[in-house]
Amino acid sequence: MDIRELFRRFRPAGTPGAAVAVPDDPARRNAVELDPVFAALAAANTAAGVIRAAAERKAAERERSAADEAARITGTARRDARIVRDEAFATAQDEIRRTGAALIATARADAAAIVAAGPDVLTGAADIVAEAAMRAAGVGGSPPPGASP
Repeated sequence: MDIRELFRRFRPAGTPGAAVAVPDDPARRNAVELDPVFAALAAANTAAGVIRAAAERKAAERERSAADEAARITGTARRDARIVRDEAFATAQDEIRRTGAALIATARADAAAIVAAGPDVLTGAADIVAEAAMRAAGVGGSPPPGASP
């Protein structure tokens, strides 16, 4: 212990010049000054603890409520997604059926027109194909376009 520390503990306790000195005890002095303050704050500290506990309970309740709400919303969204997906699939199938039916009707109309035109159309087409094949092979018929005679 430092000598100055020792002397600080002995301060005059009376009027200047008095012969009597009392040792200064900082812990006792602090206790005397602060104990009433801490005693007055004890009730506020207890009340703060009660408020904090109530807030924690309320926060936990809100968290549970939010989790339940999120689960409900997610379930509804999944169910709605299935419904929308099924409706979109049904719409696409209907469109495919309509398009297919239109293509089949067009093909039938084209086939009926060819049948109505009769064998002359088919014979003429066969002649054109045969002549093109012979020209490509370089056998008989008229020379291919652009070929020198």
